[in-house]
Amino acid sequence: MTREQLTSQIKARARALGFHGVGVTDIRPLREDEARYHRWLHQGWAADLRYMQTSASVRAHPRRVWPEARSILVLAVNYYSGDFDPLPRGHGRIARYAWGRDYHDVIPPRLRQLVAEIERLLERPVRARWFTDAGPLLERALARRAGLGRIGWNACLITETFGSWVFLSEILLDVELVPDQEEARACLSVFECQRYCPTGAIAPDGLVDARLCLSYHTIENRGAIPRALRPKLGDWLFGCDVCQAVCPHNARVPITDWPEFHPEAGVGKTLALADVLAIASEDEFRARFRGTALRRAKRRGLLRNAAIVAANTGYDDAIPQLQRLACEDPDEIIRGHALWALQMLDPVRSRPILERARRDPHPFVREEAESALEGGGNGEAIPVAANPESTGEAP
Repeated sequence: MTREQLTSQIKARARALGFHGVGVTDIRPLREDEARYHRWLHQGWAADLRYMQTSASVRAHPRRVWPEARSILVLAVNYYSGDFDPLPRGHGRIARYAWGRDYHDVIPPRLRQLVAEIERLLERPVRARWFTDAGPLLERALARRAGLGRIGWNACLITETFGSWVFLSEILLDVELVPDQEEARACLSVFECQRYCPTGAIAPDGLVDARLCLSYHTIENRGAIPRALRPKLGDWLFGCDVCQAVCPHNARVPITDWPEFHPEAGVGKTLALADVLAIASEDEFRARFRGTALRRAKRRGLLRNAAIVAANTGYDDAIPQLQRLACEDPDEIIRGHALWALQMLDPVRSRPILERARRDPHPFVREEAESALEGGGNGEAIPVAANPESTGEAP
C-alpha cells in the first residue's frame, strides 16, 4: 500500500467514525505561530493560566511532545446544536460547547477506535499519542497547516462547512502519511467579533487577552472577577459565545449528528439561577454536573457567576439566597460576590448585611463590603438586551 493510499483510507475510516474534518500535517515546528504565542505570553495575556507558561517551549514542537511522531492527524467534530431560545426569567446562559456531554469524555474513545482501524490497515501495531484539547500543542495552528480551516480574528479555527463550532483533536503517529496543503486564506470577517466582544478582549491582530475574556473568567478563573467586568457578563453563567455568534462564517452551519452534544444530553442551554445558588457543597456540585464541561468551573466559580448574573438581569427573587450565601457560605469568593450582587439588587435593605460583612474574617469579603457600602459597584448592571446572544441572533 502506498503512502497516498494509506492516507486516503485512514481519512475514510475517520469520517466513517463520525469525524467531520480530517487532515494530515507533518511534525515540523510551527515557527511563526510560536512567535505569536510567546508574544501573547510576554504581554501577560494568559492571565493566571500557568500551564500555558510551563509548556511554552513544547507547544510549537510536536517532536518535543513525542519524539517518535512521524505525522499528525488533525480531526474536527461539529458540535453546533442550534440557537438559543428566549431566556427564561431567572436563568443564566451556557456556552454552546457545554450544552451536552463533556467532549473530553466523548471524543477520545473514537480516537482510540481510529488508531485500531489504522493498525488493521497496516496489519501491525501502531504507536500513537492522541489529545482532545488536553495536549501541549498549538492545535489550531496544526489544524490550519493540515488544511482544516483558517484562523479567525477571534483566534478560533474556522472550517468551511461548520464555521468555528468544532472540537479539535490530534493523533500523533509513528507512521509516514501524506500531508495536506496548508490553508492560506484569511478570515473573511469584517471584525464583528472584535466589535461585539463585551469586554474588548480581542486585539486587532487576533490575539485574545484572557484577562478580559468572559470565557476565561467564568470558567478558568478561580478567584474574584474584577468589579469592572462583572456587569459585562450580562446573562452568561458559563462561557461566552458572542464572538462566534456574530461571525459571518457561522451564518449557516448544520446541526451536529453527534447526539452527545445536543442540549438534551447534558445540562441544556440555560440553568435556573435558584438551582445553582442552592448547591450546598462541592460533592453536590460534582454529582450534579458529572460528565459535563461545567465541572471545570467548580462550585465556587459557578455560584460566583450565578450571583453576578442575578444582579445583571435584575433577578431579585435571588435576594434571600444571596443573603444566605453572603452570611453563611464557607467560601470567601462566593460570600464576596454575593455581597456585590445584593448591593446591585437592593442596596438599601442589604445594608445591614454589608455592615456585618465589614467584620468578615477574610480580607476579600471585607473589601467587597466596603466597596459596596461606598457605592463602588464600578458601574450599573448592563441590560441583557445589550448582549447580541440574548435574542439568539447575530446583529
